[in-house]
Amino acid sequence: MSFAPGHISLTFAIWENEDDLSKGSTGIGLIVPQGVHCAIEKSKAKKNIVIRKGEEIEDLVTLKAVELLGFKDQGLVIYQRHDLPLGSGFGISGASALAACLELEKDIDKCVEASHKAEVEYNTGLGDVVAIAESIRNTSFPSVIVRETPGCYGKVTCKPIKEKFVVCISGLGRNTSDIISDKNWIEIINSAALGIQYNNINLRSAIKIGRLFTERTGLINENTSNMINKLPLDSVSSVAHLGTSIVATSDDIPRLVESLQEFGAVREY
Repeated sequence: MSFAPGHISLTFAIWENEDDLSKGSTGIGLIVPQGVHCAIEKSKAKKNIVIRKGEEIEDLVTLKAVELLGFKDQGLVIYQRHDLPLGSGFGISGASALAACLELEKDIDKCVEASHKAEVEYNTGLGDVVAIAESIRNTSFPSVIVRETPGCYGKVTCKPIKEKFVVCISGLGRNTSDIISDKNWIEIINSAALGIQYNNINLRSAIKIGRLFTERTGLINENTSNMINKLPLDSVSSVAHLGTSIVATSDDIPRLVESLQEFGAVREY
């Protein structure tokens, strides 16, 4: 069984390119130690299918990634187990595609190419696969990830996290495609990302920068704003983009968890 962890985007800038492998994003994110587990078996059917919670589901990104890897219409039954929900800001679409590819092919570079290209084609992500892959190469979950240059072959650094932090899974999530394919949003996001420094990033500074980016872009709704406003004063927090969850850290983690429980499921890492 293969595993790909989730990725929280704290900041990002969108870099367009006609080549899907070169198109992508730069920015700061966090890898969490939960994500997607995948197992695959061969059936007598002609087409590949994805099974989650015992039911066949439509996962076009995973199926496309598997196809790009060279396994189109092989009768594969792709079983997924998600530790975190889709659409809440944890890069689960990219993690699902990458986990499936890693179950079929041990060359991680080939898996990253197929998964990144599938995500870009379906507008479900621009940098999650690249960030997740770097954490897998370093066997580092959780970690701070910095994507300094865009695309499948971009420069990425990974720094392990020793401090505790939490996420609160709240709201119904949002459709990433609605944002990253909209020209107005792209202009707002890229303007907000200008001037962000990637040097000496740690957990607290990454979340603080994420909060600044969130305020500059306006990528926050009433629910996430209420969550952040009710946190203890000594905490730092930001939105998990592009979702409706938040990530936060504090010197008093039990108090932080308590303040978030009314808003949704709280995970401590």
